[in-house]
Amino acid sequence: MKDSKFAKQLTLDLDKLKKTFDRTEIAEQAHISDSQLSNIRAGRRNAPRDVKKALVQRLWSLPLAFSASRSEFGIPSMMNNPVLQQDLYADEVSQKKEEHERQSSEDEADYIIAMDPRQRTPAQSDFLLKHFKDSFEEIGSELKYTYAKMIFAKLSDGEIKELVDEYNQKFGG
Repeated sequence: MKDSKFAKQLTLDLDKLKKTFDRTEIAEQAHISDSQLSNIRAGRRNAPRDVKKALVQRLWSLPLAFSASRSEFGIPSMMNNPVLQQDLYADEVSQKKEEHERQSSEDEADYIIAMDPRQRTPAQSDFLLKHFKDSFEEIGSELKYTYAKMIFAKLSDGEIKELVDEYNQKFGG
């Protein structure tokens, strides 16, 4: 299976930083060729774990790190939405819309959970599985929002990395 989320986020990060970084240099630091980097960006090729790690470290992109972790470890991912402006207001608007949808889903899930499991229809059981999957995606969304706030608060990359590393040491990440 192609890792399209990693490819899309890599493309977004590289496009955003194209004036700052030379792609040839980035490819070399990841120990891959320019053509391999292009294939990974286009989603035609999956990147091995060591290449993903090198790209994340070179670009220092938390959304890219989460996209890589999603495919490697099965955790929820987060990806910038290229349709929206990349600012807190766009994130807030998107988050409010999704919050309304989540609350409706939460209410329905609570009702189904309260039922005798033997009385649930297959559609209700499927709904619960989807609801819990979506709940994990929500965690990723909250992390993205927190990351955006840290950037707008003008925390340095080092300060952000320190907070992420501390979390990972405490809770395993």
